[in-house]
Amino acid sequence: MKEKVLKKIKNIPAIRLFWLSLIVIFIIVFLTLKVVPGGKIVYRYNYARKFHFGQGFIYNFTPQDRVIIQSGRLPKIIGDPLYFSVFTPRSFSQAKLKLYYRRNLDENTPIIEAGVLADGVVWRYDLKPIENRLIDNLRSSWQVLSQEPLVMQQNNYYQNSESFFSDLKTGKLEGCQTGKVLDCLAVYNYSPDLKADFSFSKSDKPLELNIPLRGAHTLFIYPENNALSFIVTVTDLNLDKNEDPVKLILSQQGKIIAQSDLIDENSVPSGQEEVKTLSLEHGVKAGKLYKLEIKISDDVVIKEIKSSTNRLVFANKLWPVSWGKDLNIYTDSNYLQLKALGPASLQDFIFNKQSFSLSQPYEKQEFLLQQENNEAVNEINLVRDDVIIESGGIFSFTKDTFFNPLVKKVDSYYQLKPSNKYIMADYKAPQIYHGDILVNEVEFNLQGVYREDSKYNFAISVPGIEKNEANYVEIEKIEIEFSGRTLWQKLFNL
Repeated sequence: MKEKVLKKIKNIPAIRLFWLSLIVIFIIVFLTLKVVPGGKIVYRYNYARKFHFGQGFIYNFTPQDRVIIQSGRLPKIIGDPLYFSVFTPRSFSQAKLKLYYRRNLDENTPIIEAGVLADGVVWRYDLKPIENRLIDNLRSSWQVLSQEPLVMQQNNYYQNSESFFSDLKTGKLEGCQTGKVLDCLAVYNYSPDLKADFSFSKSDKPLELNIPLRGAHTLFIYPENNALSFIVTVTDLNLDKNEDPVKLILSQQGKIIAQSDLIDENSVPSGQEEVKTLSLEHGVKAGKLYKLEIKISDDVVIKEIKSSTNRLVFANKLWPVSWGKDLNIYTDSNYLQLKALGPASLQDFIFNKQSFSLSQPYEKQEFLLQQENNEAVNEINLVRDDVIIESGGIFSFTKDTFFNPLVKKVDSYYQLKPSNKYIMADYKAPQIYHGDILVNEVEFNLQGVYREDSKYNFAISVPGIEKNEANYVEIEKIEIEFSGRTLWQKLFNL
């Protein structure tokens, strides 16, 4: 049989054999690059080499003012965040991003993260840790109880992780002077399931909030009754031609339990405002914590919120607009990031009785309280709106119903206090690749993430890198492994 096959091949003219081989090679390359029959493919960009395979799949860094690119040298990240995109011929379900880098960062810039654009409506990146030097430095003096997740304790309170997790479920840990876990625990890239228990000076009652807020906002709700009613009235500014759907997403412990949607038919001419109303009603458990997301684009303004409970707070961001009055906002954060959306929003403002100046339009400015002046709840007094207010904490328009369900984060603004006894994190320290080049790998779930023009969008974030002109991070190589269904699984819908 073999002799017959070899004889037939020998009888084929050389030119025809050449073209036949070329077609076979083309089909194999096409299947490998376009179809990816095995379900896995790796793209690399090695900036240390002049020639490297796959460079056409990983696109250049943007914006250009946040990176220094010089011929023959590694690109230097000098601004935050830095973006790049990756072309893939098909969609995948998972990605592993491996970053090879050299850092020159001061002690005030301890965090490096990488993320994938998970939501194109609110422009949210799913960030994962590349390096956290705050945690790495504490490893030598704190006791490690567990590696996955990482659990560290400042003193020898527990002999094993089982006892720690058992007490964590009850909401009480050894060494917590106040008896509340939130006061003695800090986390990084980890969300523990904690028992919520908050006290209020005012009774729970319906709330009407008519301070206009622009763009997406996230709330935490702690209702006293077993039925939740939430109504939001929005104004679609129609400043662009894109569709602006409105979504209300109610979740608990990371699981969506109710959702209400309002599609945008784009029937109103561009530039003409459109008022819409969306409601969500759902049975809840009294005295339990819930998360509610108002998912809209920046082309939409929340005109009014009506809620069956006044026990609600905003997480991480507020964007008040078109109010025309003084604003009193409460937070437990000791720092703020403010961005004035125009010269008319520039102002002097009060943050916990200290005066600060928001003096640069269109740029994010940071304001930090001295630790000795920080209180449990700090008041912000603004005289002008159209300012984006951000921090890692909670915001509220009333002090009586303020509560913070978030655990302290070990981020760039983390201040180690005597009350902080424990740290929990989903984090592994980077490894030395060669010389002073470090490497770390993070994984992303790509199911449902934003993908446009056959591209996934990624970011490298180094919070605070621009504060010091000497700060930079050099990128030697980026390697991304995409994985998904094989050709066999696709054909048979497995």
